Amino acid sequence: MAHPFIITAEEKYGQLLREKCSHIFSGTDMPSHDHLHHDRVWKNAACLIERLAGAGMVTDKNLAVKAIIASFFHDTGLTVNRGPDHGIESRHICSTFLETTDLAEDDRHEILDAVEKHDNKEYTGNSDPSSLAAIISVADDMDAFGEAGIGRYEEIYSMRGIPAPEMPGLIVTNVLSRLRHLESTYKMFPDLIADMRVRAEKVTNHFTNRT
Repeated sequence: MAHPFIITAEEKYGQLLREKCSHIFSGTDMPSHDHLHHDRVWKNAACLIERLAGAGMVTDKNLAVKAIIASFFHDTGLTVNRGPDHGIESRHICSTFLETTDLAEDDRHEILDAVEKHDNKEYTGNSDPSSLAAIISVADDMDAFGEAGIGRYEEIYSMRGIPAPEMPGLIVTNVLSRLRHLESTYKMFPDLIADMRVRAEKVTNHFTNRT
């Protein structure tokens, strides 16, 4: 049984956001980052929130609501800008949606900041595991691992015009950076880390074998 916070978020926004995100990507051929990617990121975020709640680390009753909205908008800016700074456009698209909600101003700003900065993979400083920003960033990172991650990297790096010979080194570096951030942020969940490490190695092995 899912946590009540997650159930509430799903009941209030689940169908609406799936339809909205699907519509946004309807004219864009980007399978690795389409509405299904956003749905997977939400499921990852819900998993993290479930774990955090079970550990008594969630005090914000709106955390899941903010997470489901941020999850379904974080990459929508790719329909406008396929560069690594697409979060700015995602923020603008999400801001329009937030005007239709009854969320408090502080909650809106928190969502917009998480959406805009989700693809900043420099990971400076320590992340608060219960923060919306950390949850969205890591939930997105989790989808970059495993079989889905291989296709995701190949598609987005090709779209950005990165030469094929340069891809493996850049991808492996990016994967390992994401994994280190997950390990340091959610070290209280060793089983999750172990699972993600296996999935990350699937991606690094795939691209290492291509060099």
